[in-house]
This record gives sequence, structure tokens and C-alpha cells, in this order.
Amino acid sequence: MKDDKDIEVLILDKELEERYNKERSKIKDNVQKELKGKKRKKLIFYYLLLLISLGLFLFSGYKVVMWMIENYKTEQITTKARKIGNVTNDLYVNFKKLKKENPDTVAWIKVNGTNIDYPVVQRADNQYYLYHSFDNSFNYAGWIFSDYRNDLNSLNKNTVIYGHGRLDGSMFGSLKNVFDESWLKEKNNNVIFLVTEEAKYTWEIFSTYSIKSESYYIITDFNNKEEYQEWLNTIKKRSSYDFKKKVNTKDKVLTLSTCKNDHGDRIAVHAKLINKIKN
Repeated sequence: MKDDKDIEVLILDKELEERYNKERSKIKDNVQKELKGKKRKKLIFYYLLLLISLGLFLFSGYKVVMWMIENYKTEQITTKARKIGNVTNDLYVNFKKLKKENPDTVAWIKVNGTNIDYPVVQRADNQYYLYHSFDNSFNYAGWIFSDYRNDLNSLNKNTVIYGHGRLDGSMFGSLKNVFDESWLKEKNNNVIFLVTEEAKYTWEIFSTYSIKSESYYIITDFNNKEEYQEWLNTIKKRSSYDFKKKVNTKDKVLTLSTCKNDHGDRIAVHAKLINKIKN
């Protein structure tokens, strides 16, 4: 009986060993499959990451190239416009020729101490010249344009002119100079010239600041003197520099507006009319 029991134990041990080996083999196979699966997933992840990185690199390269092309085109168009306008040192402008090139031409603007020296255009909306150049070609650099609500001959209480803040300094890209101490120290830089077919206007800057995008500082007309005076007080108090200039409801204002960054911040420059000479 004892031998039979020993035999049973041996048989049971073998069965357990076989089961153990089978289970071990299954576990090993499963582990290997999982490892292969994980390796495959890692490879797929790395390939996807590589493709995304390559795509971003190519897209960034494309954007840089397009930006350079737009800048080059803008420079060529600007040079041509200045040649056509035959702008002299005393700011005589040949509007007849400019209007043949672009009938939307309404003025010429020059800001001392900046690169701003452009013809100003105007349409029945404030959208078109955000993405079109002076020759009406599509261009993300856009052009310098007046608010559609303004009349640059009779002048509203607030005349607003827009332009993109280009990184190469074109359009209103150099308007950020108004925050530089060296720019502020030069008194001649506080002057803006705006020439129309009817007159040459000289404006004196009294407020400069950056602000989140809003519609308040680009209001063009007011219901009464009190409302206008309140607006004048507000934009003057906002100034990051004290120009020590007084403004009242008898004054007319010129506002230059541009983007400061891609986060919706704006640069605003306000100047009051100090001289008008009829052409």
C-alpha cells in the first residue's frame, strides 16, 4: 500500500509539474506578446511624433518663406507708391497719379521717428485692407487704411487709421518706437503729418499706450461735448508717458491703432490737430 501511495504521489507531482510548465509557457508567451505589442506601440508613437515634428518644421519653414515673400512684395509696392506719389520733403503728394494706381487713396501719412510714410486707403469696411496691399493683391501685411466711418476732408472728432504691426517694421510695425526713451526725448518725433487732396494736417501726440482690443478708443463721433470730454480725459490718463499736452472739446484727434502681439493687445497713439494748411 505504501508503494502504491508513493506512485500516486509521483504521478501527481508529474501532473502538477506539467501543468506548471504549461502555465509558465503560456505566461511567457503572453509576456512576449505584450512586450512585442508595447514595442510596436512605442515604434508607432515615435514614428507619429517624428511625422508631426517634420510637419511642424515644414509648416514653419513655409510660413517663414511666405512671410519673407510678403515683406519683399510690400517693400516693392511701397517703393512704387512713393515714386508714383512723388512725395517731396514738404509733403507735396501727387494724388492724381496715386488714385490712378488705387482709387481708394484718401491721404498720405508720415510719422517722425518711425518707418511710417505711406499712402492711406479707405473702403466701405474695415476688413479688405487687413489682407490686401496697395495694389489690391492679397497680402497678410495688408495696408494702412482709414476707418470707414471717417471723412478725412471734414474730419470727425476722432479720425482712426489702422495698420498691421509687422515684425520687419513695415506698415505700423515701427509704431512701438513711441515707447522708447530715445524716441520720446526727441521732440520732433511727437509730430504726425497727414496730407489729403484738400489740406495738409499737422498733429501733435498727447497719449500713447498699449491695451487689450476694445472699441472705446476708436469711437469716431460723440453725442455731446460732455461725452467727448470724458473720452478725451480717459485716453489721456491712459498714456504711458506724460506729454504735458492739454486737450479739450475744441480739439480734433487722430488715432493710430496697431496690433502689439498675437494675444489681442493693441498699441494706440492719439494726437491732436495743431495746424491745417489748405492745398
